[in-house]
Amino acid sequence: MNKNYLLRLCFIANFIYLSSCSEDSSPLPKSDQSVSEGKVLLRKAQTGKQALEDGSTYTGELMRGEPHGYGKKDFPQGDEYEGQFQKGRAHGHGTYRFKQDELIDRYVGMWANDKWNGYGTLVLTDGSRVTGQWIKDRLEYGDYQGSDGSIRSGKWRGNWDFLEEGFSRDSFGAEYNGIFNSDGSYRSGFINNPNGDLYAGEFLANSYHGKGILEKVDGTLYVGDFEDDQYSGSGMLLSSDGSKYTGQFSEGLPNGFGIEEQVNGVRYFGTWADGLKEGAGTVDFGNGATYIGVFKNGFALDGKYDWGDGRVTDSYQDETGTWLDR
Repeated sequence: MNKNYLLRLCFIANFIYLSSCSEDSSPLPKSDQSVSEGKVLLRKAQTGKQALEDGSTYTGELMRGEPHGYGKKDFPQGDEYEGQFQKGRAHGHGTYRFKQDELIDRYVGMWANDKWNGYGTLVLTDGSRVTGQWIKDRLEYGDYQGSDGSIRSGKWRGNWDFLEEGFSRDSFGAEYNGIFNSDGSYRSGFINNPNGDLYAGEFLANSYHGKGILEKVDGTLYVGDFEDDQYSGSGMLLSSDGSKYTGQFSEGLPNGFGIEEQVNGVRYFGTWADGLKEGAGTVDFGNGATYIGVFKNGFALDGKYDWGDGRVTDSYQDETGTWLDR
């Protein structure tokens, strides 16, 4: 017999022996194999349809008998959610459509434990949109774009319709930066009006109210108290011609005691009514002459005119403002 042939036979015999030694000679019982295979199947996502305890119907991926993965949930009232699930709850990215809500159309964005959580967009039935960061259904930071062209952006106090602090532009073009009230009205901040007027201060029902500064496009500057958009209380009014009034105001006009300083150096100290000098007052002409007396409808009615050179006369003004002696 050939020597090489014998060597080949020995090699084959050893290979068969070693192979038989490596095999498991005691396989799992059939029942144990079924349990193992079942556990593997449970760990794998399956697709199915099931009725849930809340009356809704789910169609999509399942794991351990509950929604997990991608699917769609139809609610009894007609609403529907389509997107990602985790352990039976909306979790991940998804879209919820409101069928019965008159205000909200849908929410598209991130979810966590059945709540809006993360970046998302709320679309209203009129086409308005609210986009931003949500935490447990509450808007924290984001932007509102109204169907009428209005914009609100900044920090929100939970409810998507309550901007706490930030920027807004209404449908007329007025731009506001500041703090808002719970009803959406301005509380305190800065507003740039469409006509070019600038205001910084306090508000009530979106009207200038409280302390504020108003710079008008014609160059007029007012610093002081406001009520219902009008000068009211104490303030300082600097007119475009350079004259200045400091004192009391009512309904937008000097009322009460006030001081007027004209650009030519003439100053008036006294009382006012409806924007005109009225009652007791003093005029300092800035050249050494003074007048002390009574005023009516803005003109000197009766008083003493000290000319500054030793002469003192009883004087008044006619309807043109010309000074006359009695």
